[in-house]
Amino acid sequence: MTNLELYEKLRRLLKGGLPKHEITYKLISNMYTEEEAEILVSSFKKAGKPVNIRDIAKPSGVPRDKLKKILNNMYDKGKLTKLGTLYVLLPYLPGGFEVYFTNCTDDPNRMKKVAEAHLELFRLGFPLELSASNYTIYRVIPAVEPTEKSIDINQDLAAQHQIMPYEILRKYLSDANPKIYAVVPCSCRNAAKLAGEPCKQTKENYCVTTGTLAQMVIEQGIGRQVILDELMEVMERAEKEGLVHQTFNMQDTAIFVCNCCSCCCGFLKSVKELNNYGSITKSNFDPIINRQLCTLCETCMNICPMNAIYHHWPHKDDLSDDFMKIRLDLCIGCGICASNCPSEAITLEKVRNVIPIKSQAEMRAKLVEERIH
Repeated sequence: MTNLELYEKLRRLLKGGLPKHEITYKLISNMYTEEEAEILVSSFKKAGKPVNIRDIAKPSGVPRDKLKKILNNMYDKGKLTKLGTLYVLLPYLPGGFEVYFTNCTDDPNRMKKVAEAHLELFRLGFPLELSASNYTIYRVIPAVEPTEKSIDINQDLAAQHQIMPYEILRKYLSDANPKIYAVVPCSCRNAAKLAGEPCKQTKENYCVTTGTLAQMVIEQGIGRQVILDELMEVMERAEKEGLVHQTFNMQDTAIFVCNCCSCCCGFLKSVKELNNYGSITKSNFDPIINRQLCTLCETCMNICPMNAIYHHWPHKDDLSDDFMKIRLDLCIGCGICASNCPSEAITLEKVRNVIPIKSQAEMRAKLVEERIH
């Protein structure tokens, strides 16, 4: 088998929308050594399916002691995950990319080449392929305090307008199983920095893992364990830096919640730069500006991650048309404007009732079922 044939087999195994392209081979040949690639394509039949070492040893032909060292080294570098004694190869996206660049423990030169290739794929339109389904992978969860205020305001609304548990960040996170939480480095910002385009929004690590993934990163020394109250403080600090809460588009608590910027996050960046609004599901909320309370300070305009707010300068002598304007066609309902408004002139109103799939298994099936091409 030639080197190209080997990595083509690995590309197919990794899935995650990776195109058949020379940049893809640059990416995966630096992410996985030839020895690692040979083990993966010989023994792992499907990304995401746990495999025990016995079923890896026989087809790979690698002696068990040596194989265990290789697999554990891959686990330490974020190329594999583990469920007890079982090893799991994740799809490239979502999954493998995030774990690899969250761990950030592989050879720096190899990681730099992977990061550069990932950025090159973005510029080739890779995010458009990732969103080639009528059902989206990610959804936006609105900001903490504005959502809580919205609950108070809308508590008497009809049932179809009620704010659901999966729309309330504290409630969503509190249902994690097990109830373990860790704050981890952001994979997108790590990759962007390695590729030579560091984040312009924040220098902090604000991404979050829950449940079994939180257990794993804590064991590896990558994540900082926190309790739920500490986690909510992290979330609110992230909002103050203009970061958007995103997670899997499902009702059950996902194993991660990202706090995303539009300069590094592959999905938000593609929405903003490629008009790829089909890549995420907006929250069910729209921001509303109370013009009587608004002081025209432009804080909302400056912090909006999608550039969806602008200052409508007046034309009339009485200045009655001097106001801040929200372009709802660009807005994703994140509530960052409401969270940061110093005069509390912006509130969130529930205007849609888009209901996500219940579980991750159902979500993955729906993504395939609704795939466009």
